[in-house]
Amino acid sequence: MENKIKVVELFAGVGGFRLGLEGWNGKSATSNYKKSFETNYEIVWSNQWEPSTKLQHASAVYERRFGMDNHSNQDIASVEVSEIPDHDLLVGGFPCQDYSVATTLKNSKGLIGKKGVLWWSIHKILSEKENKPKYLFL
Repeated sequence: MENKIKVVELFAGVGGFRLGLEGWNGKSATSNYKKSFETNYEIVWSNQWEPSTKLQHASAVYERRFGMDNHSNQDIASVEVSEIPDHDLLVGGFPCQDYSVATTLKNSKGLIGKKGVLWWSIHKILSEKENKPKYLFL
């Protein structure tokens, strides 16, 4: 398929956005649908890094599932924006703990929380990318 939508997947976990956008080997990732289908999406770069963790389990699962090509396992805050390929769609499933209503207001840290600060990496990419993505999906 020509003119695919190029996607950068941040906070990739084990690849949930990728499965939803690309499917699994050209098939549905979650159903018994077995016919091949064409997808309009192509993941051109992904990043998964868990702070304060020696073993990077989610990144290891991602790499086993999709390969290591164009996958980064380093702190997104330390990645130079110029290292991230141009893309049409920026997706990110950043952790919700600092925004969740399942905690008290006293414990909710928002943009200054340990994981809430990940928003600023998204902001940096959107601000500094010369060829800005057309779409943002969080």
